[in-house]
Amino acid sequence: MQLFISLGLLFNLLNQIVMTKDNEAFFGMTLKVKNFGVKNTTSLTAVPAVAPLFTQLGTLISQLIAADAGSRADLSGFALTKTAKRNALETLALKVSNAISSYAVIADDMTLKKRADFPSSKWYACSEEELITQVTVINSLATPIPAATLAPYGVTADDIAGLATALTAFTNVISDPTLAIDQKKEDNIKLVTTIDAIKTLFTEKLDVVMRSFEVNNPSLYGLYLSSRAIDINASAMAPTVVVDVAPATVKTVHTATVYDANTFYTIQNMGTAPVVFSLSATTNVEGNEKVLLNVGETRSRLAENLAPMGLFLVVNNSSAVPVSVRVWVE
Repeated sequence: MQLFISLGLLFNLLNQIVMTKDNEAFFGMTLKVKNFGVKNTTSLTAVPAVAPLFTQLGTLISQLIAADAGSRADLSGFALTKTAKRNALETLALKVSNAISSYAVIADDMTLKKRADFPSSKWYACSEEELITQVTVINSLATPIPAATLAPYGVTADDIAGLATALTAFTNVISDPTLAIDQKKEDNIKLVTTIDAIKTLFTEKLDVVMRSFEVNNPSLYGLYLSSRAIDINASAMAPTVVVDVAPATVKTVHTATVYDANTFYTIQNMGTAPVVFSLSATTNVEGNEKVLLNVGETRSRLAENLAPMGLFLVVNNSSAVPVSVRVWVE
């Protein structure tokens, strides 16, 4: 039991480790810089060294998005699945154990009774390893006994077969939560190291090389500096639209005229429940690439990071309360 409590606490802690508001604002800035590079490709060719740096930035951004998604993954499902499979195994094992014990008493087989008779507390309080061992014993005892012999004690042939299946299912999921935790830890580390790599790319390379335009093309350089400015909580400009999304509703919050991979979306959750946003080819229907937006969070994405096509920016509010979102489209 203590193992399940520990795993649950660890799941909760890991689920809280996501990108901070400052890091999210920094991430939004990196997307703006990438967008600047795409929209000014021709002008930037005047300094050939710039293009490879923007390519490197794009690669790091893709890595950051992948790490961010992994770090936000909800791991609670692993623990719930594992607990459910254990409960199913315990219940069925207790049922078969009681039937074998009852049969052994009537058959005056005290050796069989001693091997099969486990009290309820022994099933529910034992460790995973003990549970597997006990069920293996019960399964081996039940297998040679004809199903008709155990039927008067409430156990069917399906119960016997189901015990072996439940044992296999539980054994298979024992390592799943640990593996998921390890992956989330790795993604959290990648999140930090990738942000650091982007910061290094800016300060030690891209910012320096872009100064080549400071005199020769000051307007282009000014646009670069503007893209490098970090907007906290998207406060630099008025939102394109503010939309209320009703409870248990999937709603289109913005519709583009045409799909442009470089469209820059920023969304802020002003409600009291998390929502998910995506870019879809169908109005009021979620797209394939879904992005979690927790309460109070502001997140940015380029269209190309959301979907290869689609005109509809969609928000899914699966909660029981209405949620207001602010949307900026650049």
